[in-house]
Amino acid sequence: MDEGLIWRLLSALAYVLPAYVANGAPVVAVRLVTATHPLDFGKKFVDGRRLLGDGKTLEGLVTGLAAGSSIGALMFLVNPAAFRHFTEPLLLSAGAMLGDVMGSFVKRRAGMERGAAVPIMDQLGFLVTSLLLCWALFGTPRWADPLTIALLMAVTGVLHVATNAGAYLMGLKDRWY
Repeated sequence: MDEGLIWRLLSALAYVLPAYVANGAPVVAVRLVTATHPLDFGKKFVDGRRLLGDGKTLEGLVTGLAAGSSIGALMFLVNPAAFRHFTEPLLLSAGAMLGDVMGSFVKRRAGMERGAAVPIMDQLGFLVTSLLLCWALFGTPRWADPLTIALLMAVTGVLHVATNAGAYLMGLKDRWY
């Protein structure tokens, strides 16, 4: 790997850190609260199935947004050049949460139970949604070329599976994936 590509990949990983944190924080947070509240309030879609299910909670949403935005705000304070606008970390965090919620919505429509695996969507949905949201508003960052994006997706897939396996081993998740 050439030096420029390594720098672009590291820049990309730093850029998406708020999305990573937003995506992972709810797993920890919902274990710390005594009662959770489903994001869909138990409502059903026209197909008779729950909108999202019990796995998506208000507590998880708030925690994900707060944690991702906080790490992004800290990064922005330390190095304003990390983002093109101070709202970008919030958008990355919101995109991560939106991508995760959309994945649950799709799974419920397909009749899949909570925790059912949908490879690629489960690992990359949050990231793709985050990037699309930010890039729609701010354009693509300087690091965003096809090879760097492909490597970012590959690294994210591996990190997602590894962190989920770690969360499973720590008793934070019911499944390793």
